[in-house]
Amino acid sequence: MHFGLHRPRKALATVAALLLLSGCASTSPSGAFGDVRTDVAKRSGHDLRWDRNTAEDEEARRAIDGLFAKELTVDAAVQIALLASPHVRTKLEDLSIAQADLVQAGLLKNPVFSIGQTAWESEHIDPNVFVSIEQDFLDIVTMPARKKIAKAELEATRLDVGDAVLELAAEVRTAFFNAQAASQVVAMRRLVAEAAETSAEIAKRQHDAGNMNDLSLATEQALAAETGLERARAEAEAAVAREELNKRMGAWGPRTNWIISQKLPELPPVEPPLESLESRAIADRLDIEAARRQVQALDSAVSLAKATRWTGSITVGLQAGRLRNSKHLSFGPSVSVEVPLFDQRQAAIARLEAMRRQADNHLQELAIDVRADVRSARARVQTARTIVETYAKVVVPLRERIVALSQLHYDAMLLGVYQLIAAKQSEFDAYRTYIDALRDYWLARSDLERAIGSRLEPVRPAAAVKETP
Repeated sequence: MHFGLHRPRKALATVAALLLLSGCASTSPSGAFGDVRTDVAKRSGHDLRWDRNTAEDEEARRAIDGLFAKELTVDAAVQIALLASPHVRTKLEDLSIAQADLVQAGLLKNPVFSIGQTAWESEHIDPNVFVSIEQDFLDIVTMPARKKIAKAELEATRLDVGDAVLELAAEVRTAFFNAQAASQVVAMRRLVAEAAETSAEIAKRQHDAGNMNDLSLATEQALAAETGLERARAEAEAAVAREELNKRMGAWGPRTNWIISQKLPELPPVEPPLESLESRAIADRLDIEAARRQVQALDSAVSLAKATRWTGSITVGLQAGRLRNSKHLSFGPSVSVEVPLFDQRQAAIARLEAMRRQADNHLQELAIDVRADVRSARARVQTARTIVETYAKVVVPLRERIVALSQLHYDAMLLGVYQLIAAKQSEFDAYRTYIDALRDYWLARSDLERAIGSRLEPVRPAAAVKETP
């Protein structure tokens, strides 16, 4: 078959243009990251940055140092984590991988160029050399479907990354409240230990002066030793809690020398509305939406696999050789079709269908778990608030009054030292329980916000991190 040169050139130009267009897609994940940043800001009120060695990264580092220079708050700790945590940067790289997969889905396979020499055609072609170029035709036809699947997977990845960032924010809040409660307990234990040591010293002087018997002295000294051990134990627990917060924030070196308020925040005057939180969670949770997108991607993958199960691969080629007796080139098309005799993609389709059912079941399981988590956290918030209010308004004031009355009775020699010590210990225990209850309230509130996928109260849009003056 012989053709003029203009037709092959036109065909080659068309193929070249298609190849060029398929390679123009950007591998930069900046668009997907912008969406993640918006999702995080909308749900948490915090700004998210991706440290990729740009001028903005130095600005973010200065902002981090500025936050560490002040007394650390829970919002500052979360903001630091979103700017500095290696865990966040690790998750953000999933966007680069998914974006690269999307670009790859929009690329054609490279054409195959062949050159060969044939002895049996030596009478017709001079020299007896032919060249050919082949392209997978099915690869061109299925490109839109592949891009649709990759786009859905990128969207699912984007949502999954946003959810992971919000999960870290919740972990930071938990670590912060634990560290703050531990710090408050340490402050209380130090005061108790100092008072016990002072009391033991006074008791020693009274004993030396003959005004106190051996039993009373030993009791005071034992109490001082025990309160000293409680102080050491509280300091160790505070150190552990502090390092847990450092891990979540991604802090190390000089940045671990932060200071934190030694008192947990008091209860808010009123609770925000706690109705309709389950439906809000189903609508707002990024991981649920990511699971939905994953189901959509697998639906498309199953449809593509079924549509191409009987076609196999189709390769279209063009061969060329120069005729011996003229200056014309001889062109000949070629088509190679895979015959699906043994493999009709039945295994691949079955695997994809199982993955789709698995993804659908995971979505249902996740929705059930989220609803249960919301109900559980809401009950914990309500119970914790009741406990805190009872301790603050009833138990602690009563214990303080009991100690004051016991001291009066002891001074009047109407009460023994053991009863006075027991009254003081009960007061310390009540105050410690109050701190624990207040911590549990803020932890439960943080868990509830994590369960619904956003803050309980409306958040202000996250402002971009600015350079500290």
